[in-house]
Amino acid sequence: MYVKIKNLTPQDNKLTDNELNALGRVWKERKGELVERGEFKEFLKKLQREWAIETGIIERLYSWDRGVTEVLIEQGVDASLISHKGGLTRETAEHVNDIIRDQLDIVEGLFSHVKGEQPLTEHFIRGLQNKFTAHQKTTEALNSEGNVIQVNIRRGEYKKLPNNPRRRDGTMHVYCPPELVDEEMGNLIAWYREAEGHTSPEVLSAWLHHRFTQIHPFQDGNGRVARALASLVFLKAEMFPLVVRDADRTEYIGALENADDGDLSSLVKLFSRRQRSSVLSAIGLEQQVQQQRFAEEIISSALQVLKSKFQTQKHEVDGVYKLANNLQKKAGTRLSAIAEKLDHQLKTFTPPGKCQYHANARTADNDSAERHYFYAQIINIANIFDYFANLNAYRSWSRLAISTEHIFELVISIHGYGSGRNGVLAATAFTFQRVATEEQGSEFVNIRACTPEIFQFNYAEATDSIEQRFDDWVESACAIALSEWKRLIDS
Repeated sequence: MYVKIKNLTPQDNKLTDNELNALGRVWKERKGELVERGEFKEFLKKLQREWAIETGIIERLYSWDRGVTEVLIEQGVDASLISHKGGLTRETAEHVNDIIRDQLDIVEGLFSHVKGEQPLTEHFIRGLQNKFTAHQKTTEALNSEGNVIQVNIRRGEYKKLPNNPRRRDGTMHVYCPPELVDEEMGNLIAWYREAEGHTSPEVLSAWLHHRFTQIHPFQDGNGRVARALASLVFLKAEMFPLVVRDADRTEYIGALENADDGDLSSLVKLFSRRQRSSVLSAIGLEQQVQQQRFAEEIISSALQVLKSKFQTQKHEVDGVYKLANNLQKKAGTRLSAIAEKLDHQLKTFTPPGKCQYHANARTADNDSAERHYFYAQIINIANIFDYFANLNAYRSWSRLAISTEHIFELVISIHGYGSGRNGVLAATAFTFQRVATEEQGSEFVNIRACTPEIFQFNYAEATDSIEQRFDDWVESACAIALSEWKRLIDS
């Protein structure tokens, strides 16, 4: 039985991602002339290509490995490349090329829609579906007997037949019946307009996307239209199109199912994470731009930086580095507590004739003579997460070492993110084993990140929000690291 869509609730609005919103403010403050430069335009062009390619892969309109997608992102969408790299016949590649180009036109059109400050309307949404399905002829539908049949796609029109899919377990997922679509779409647009302007983009985009998929107003193209609408919300907030990759598919579908049960949080978290990735990539362009400028441009830029330091919230930017010291102390305190608990117990388990088992913790702040330790490991982890670790802007670390038959270490490093003293920092957590060498020294092996994401923070986010997120992140890092240590001693 279909349950009508619901408006945003106060509980939904509590899902706001403070990290993303602070990062968005940093981007708005820093983008300046960057948006007019070729580097940013190329970045945006590639992001649009990725959006256009991935939104079709998610729907299984075509399929290939990530390597093919990356080639098309770099070199452009082309039928010959699709045929050669994707292993498709020329005819199929031409058809896929047409679909992707339709999707590319749509994402470019979203930018134009935002620039023109046009309101969201049902007419606009129907136009999106019309463009998405321009090169599709038929789709599946259910007839009055409940049988699946092939029907011609109705472009730019709401469905006339039910489009309820059958799950793997044989049950039917019920979307809005055709006779209620007009009413439900009217409510969707009205509630969106009420929320626009005072609801954070990650919450509003997740809500709009999910409620639209609940309705499923068209015969086909609903998922692609939903992701376009979610992207539109982020673009209006001066961010970037929402790229949901094929690798996100399982999490994405699970988050939509959770939202069906009334919990929007998983979808908000997924959208926030994907958007943070895009914003951080854009901020990282600044380093590339600075490296490519001529001397006169560098001088001009340097003078502008000096000027802006007196015109912007310099004290706020500097304040985040003081906060970094506090976070480093918090990490050190947590690792020291673990070391103290472990050390007492390890000593009682030391086998006869063996060096005494023990655990200890150490820290180095930004002023320490030992701040340069773990350079190679920090750079290694930064490369894994694809960002520039600025070890000149700020650098501190906390370390837990556990010595048994193996020497196992966990390091939490805090350092600058991107070029310059920009007020954006990152924390990473990684583990490794210290192994003795023949030269009576030691080397590090099995270096592994022990969090799925870096911890990013900046001057625009409230201190209590950063500290709460950091505490949770450190606990997660410690749990993963200790599980890795347990696996090591079990082996």
